[in-house]
Amino acid sequence: MDPELLQRLTAALAIGALIGIERGWKQRSEAPGSRAAGLRTFTLAGLLGGLAAILGSDLGGAAFAAIALAFSVLFGIFQWRDNSADEEFSATSTVAGLLTFALGSLAGLGHLHEAATAGVAAACILAFKDSLHAWLRGLTWPEIRSALLILAMTFIALPLLPSAPVDPWGLIRLRELWFLTILIATISFAGYIAVRLLGKRAGLAVGAVAGSVVSSTLTVAELARRRRQGSLTLLDATAAASLTTLVMLVRILLLVVFLAPQLVDLVLPVLVASSAAGAAGALYLLHPRAATTQERLLPDLKSPLDLRSVAGFALLIGGLNICVALASRWAGEVSLLALAALGGLADVDAVILNVTRLSEPTSYLAASAILLAAAANMVSKSVLAFVAGGARFGACFSASALFVVAAGTVALANTWQ
Repeated sequence: MDPELLQRLTAALAIGALIGIERGWKQRSEAPGSRAAGLRTFTLAGLLGGLAAILGSDLGGAAFAAIALAFSVLFGIFQWRDNSADEEFSATSTVAGLLTFALGSLAGLGHLHEAATAGVAAACILAFKDSLHAWLRGLTWPEIRSALLILAMTFIALPLLPSAPVDPWGLIRLRELWFLTILIATISFAGYIAVRLLGKRAGLAVGAVAGSVVSSTLTVAELARRRRQGSLTLLDATAAASLTTLVMLVRILLLVVFLAPQLVDLVLPVLVASSAAGAAGALYLLHPRAATTQERLLPDLKSPLDLRSVAGFALLIGGLNICVALASRWAGEVSLLALAALGGLADVDAVILNVTRLSEPTSYLAASAILLAAAANMVSKSVLAFVAGGARFGACFSASALFVVAAGTVALANTWQ
């Protein structure tokens, strides 16, 4: 007995069983004998694919092609008859059966990890049918159109953009600029989709977190508006606002890890200490309380993949990059701190992208610029909290922001030697 062949056939059998379990569960209410394909059929389809691949390796490609063609025709006929009897017009089970055979064949050829990964992905897609349809219904056509346009510009136009600088001073690299823009827009789009899908189910804490992934500034503005209207208590609004600060700090850390891992040792202690201070709001909101916990938060956010938003962010990154480079040449690298503070008032992400990728300062100076931008952004949010939410909310949010900055400052003083 060949252990390797046995392992391949076992993998093909397991992939078929996995997809068959999902298909059989969906059809569990039907009477026995009325289903064209269920658990047993899909399991056998996966095993047949594995055997066909092994026989094809020994007898030639014609043997595999004959088995694959015979299976495809017979399976298609039975699925067509099943759909006709039920008066349905779905090709999902037919495609799933052919895919099961193909993945079994892939496992039979020895590509076990690839086949298993694809099998799990296929089972998930089949299992989450209702969720996927609900997600699609929750999107508007302009949002889908914008996402498709951005994807086309990324996967079609991006490779065509020049990687070398396009200006005489060597400041603007279009391919890198577009990649960084899409990176941030994609991260924000994930939070935007979460906000859209959660809808009325988005509680105060969940809504604050999801909204902050898109824009912590707009989420604070929404909390301030709710507080001024009296629909949120002062403690609830302040706690949710502190969650936006926590999300911002975590987002900064992830961007640094992804774009500039050499800075992690410098910024990690400061961001962890600041995040621990900001997490106090999460602990308050998650603690069982009275009916105020039922308050919902659904910020009014625009799609981050809107073409105008993406273009505006790209211009912000490019403009800040030019300012950083020119100021460094004329006033020295220390000018980066002043630009980081000014840029952080508007957008921390743009500062991080410039510091980590578009300029080359020393590690301590780069880390200082990132942290200063974060502090400046909290200052701008504090001003927004005063203006939009009133004096009491502004004072409470400013106090929480000051607590976060103080915790980070203490960590910085103890770790930076």
